[in-house]
Amino acid sequence: MRTVKRFRSQAEKCAALAKQTHDEDSRQRLVQLERTFLHLAESEEQQLAAELSALAAANEPKPADPR
Repeated sequence: MRTVKRFRSQAEKCAALAKQTHDEDSRQRLVQLERTFLHLAESEEQQLAAELSALAAANEPKPADPR
């Protein structure tokens, strides 16, 4: 979860810098970096959700064998 927060923080910093710069090439690079960090955060969240789901499924109680 720490990684997700870090990626989102970096994306926010890139967005702020993009708003401050007057150079179009630099602004475009910062916007692309922002998108990349947001994509990484989303990917990490999806991976964590899948891992938690797998753990929850593995820890579900099994029904008793009615023999």
